[in-house]
Amino acid sequence: MQNINQGDSVVNPIHPSVLQRVDPAFVKLYNTHIAHLPPELDLDEARRNYSHLYSYAQAPATGVGGIGETTVPGWDKYPGDIEVRVYVPPGEEPGQRKVWPVHFNFHGGGSYDTKPISLPIPDPGDCLGWAVGDLETDAHLCHHICASVACCVIDINYRLVPEYPFPIGIMDALSAVKYIVANTKIFSIDATQITLGGESTGGTIALILNHLLRDAGMGEMIKGVVVGTPSIADLKKVATAQQSPYQSMQEAEFTPLLDWSKLKWFEALKLMSLNSALVANKKDVQKDVSWFMDALAAPNFKNLAPLTWIGTAEVDPLRDEGEAYAEKLRENGNNVIVRRFPGVPHPFMHMDKALQQGRDYVNDVIAHISRCLYPP
Repeated sequence: MQNINQGDSVVNPIHPSVLQRVDPAFVKLYNTHIAHLPPELDLDEARRNYSHLYSYAQAPATGVGGIGETTVPGWDKYPGDIEVRVYVPPGEEPGQRKVWPVHFNFHGGGSYDTKPISLPIPDPGDCLGWAVGDLETDAHLCHHICASVACCVIDINYRLVPEYPFPIGIMDALSAVKYIVANTKIFSIDATQITLGGESTGGTIALILNHLLRDAGMGEMIKGVVVGTPSIADLKKVATAQQSPYQSMQEAEFTPLLDWSKLKWFEALKLMSLNSALVANKKDVQKDVSWFMDALAAPNFKNLAPLTWIGTAEVDPLRDEGEAYAEKLRENGNNVIVRRFPGVPHPFMHMDKALQQGRDYVNDVIAHISRCLYPP
């Protein structure tokens, strides 16, 4: 790879251990928009701005037929409504509602290149990982999908840790899907034609819901799962990146936008949430956690969706665990496609205007959702 000069003005440079492994196009993007920021920023500001962090690198998203928002019930263990955003594809006549297949999206959160000042004990409002993100996080991706595939896209805004105990995001998402599927006339969807997807934490939720919906007798509705850069492993099992069984975790310990220290902090927030004021019974909450801390520990990998597509990033500490999950799916007789995108870190799909890999990711997601909902 060519020599990469980060320049004299860079105050938060890409670490030398990964500099030669990332695409020069990403280095240029990073040095222009991110590297001049100080290593530590006010975390309240970071959370307010999180869903717009990469707007400078996102391709304009237009062409949907309409967008609406409503609320649906969240997990009944912690009663409350959650927001959902419904993207309707073009092609409806005025005053007419078609019935569309549906793609459920679950947003991710937690990739940014500043370090939280408040380590190791953050305030409830200073949260990342399973603790940040909203309906704007994946908005441009939802636009792209809905404008290109004849389906509704429904984005689920699950509640966050540590205000709510883990696995609130998973169970809110499950409750939302079940509610929407039970109210197809309200949402004008065909509940027999469903795909699940998301990136990062959202990808993890989609993969786990594939198991839970199958176990709930709803597996035949799920025609595919299409996710990017999921987090799979339970990090509390290892103390350092070099102790991880995954080579990518060792290689990308200091990678930009998502590194080992941030991953461990996100994990601490999940554990902190288990002591939330909402938790009445600690034994009960441990039962709720079940196998969700490590998706590879799921008790049954048989008879999952007809197709699972997983996109991974070459310079991402989570790369190998996502591919290990895919391999376990394959070993249990499931149809799996994995594509590793070269030279990019964890949140590259949010940079589709600036990076070819981001454009390729969006095109792959569109192609595989379309393939699942409208098989040849």
